[in-house]
Amino acid sequence: MKATPLERARRYIAKCLPAISGQSGHNATFYVAAVLVHGFALGEADALVLLREFNQRCLPPWSEGELIHKIKSAANAAHLLPRGHLLGGENGSPVSTKPMPPPPPKPKFQKNVLKRVANNVAAIKDVVRLLSERSPVNVERQDSASVLRHLYARGSGEKILIFTDMKSQGQFLWEADRSDFIQQRHLPAGNDGVWFLPQPVSGGFFPNPRSDGNLSRRSEEAVSAFRYAVLESDEADADDWLRCLVQMPLRISCICESGKRSIHALVRLDAASKADWDRLMAPLKPVLITLGADRGALSAVRLSRLPQAMRGERCQRLLYLNPQPTGQPIFQQAMPPACYAQKMEGKEPAHE
Repeated sequence: MKATPLERARRYIAKCLPAISGQSGHNATFYVAAVLVHGFALGEADALVLLREFNQRCLPPWSEGELIHKIKSAANAAHLLPRGHLLGGENGSPVSTKPMPPPPPKPKFQKNVLKRVANNVAAIKDVVRLLSERSPVNVERQDSASVLRHLYARGSGEKILIFTDMKSQGQFLWEADRSDFIQQRHLPAGNDGVWFLPQPVSGGFFPNPRSDGNLSRRSEEAVSAFRYAVLESDEADADDWLRCLVQMPLRISCICESGKRSIHALVRLDAASKADWDRLMAPLKPVLITLGADRGALSAVRLSRLPQAMRGERCQRLLYLNPQPTGQPIFQQAMPPACYAQKMEGKEPAHE
């Protein structure tokens, strides 16, 4: 069945980069509005529906009034090409082509944008406490092994590599079906802390074509499921970064401290393959990088800090754990029943 103009327009704008404040955000949004009402000849109501979908990726999002204004402005603007030129002729080829706009500037961390987004939840006095209160799993009762048991279900047969030397092939292979705990002898003490590879692996060694065919059990060839993305920031202020994380409409499963100044978060993607992981992350990267996410960490096979493990004398403290995240921003989530029980006992939470 031939796709409708609405479906074709939706696929088209899904490939458009989001509008980002300070990076020609107005032009990017007006271009999408023009594509909808002129290129695909959509009515203003249908165009507004798709522009709202595009707006979910913009930083910061436009108001409803601003979206309506851009649709009307695009509809009333003069255009060089005929209306409907992106729909194609009877043979499916485009009626005409439009010169590609210049590539958008390479995204970079903008501290002022981070601060502005963080200030949206300035009323939250203690964001770490809010994370603890909203966490479906009690963070204070977890050790490293129990965190992994929540992230990788028993019966799955999944294996997780744990590192105290991040350049190695992993000092310990934790198995969801067999490893009830992680003994200290598995994790020798060190000042650099403990990492793990969030993507489950098969446990075997495979030739890594990006490393002259050397055998590896941590490369993408050894990965059995591309489940998570790692978000970390060494540049962003930790409190501002946390305030941004709690607002993100992403399926955040875990947030922990690095044992120093940075914060690590795991976003659940459940990608079907490495290529699918790249496809899912592509529209998110510009926004995440602008907010302070480390560009180098936004890859499919990336180590993260193991929650509740030690880094010297400091703990890589677990702040939030949700094995089944929905994508609802954390600050909008209701407190789990256990937290309500604390409230009834007179331990009044700081946030509502």
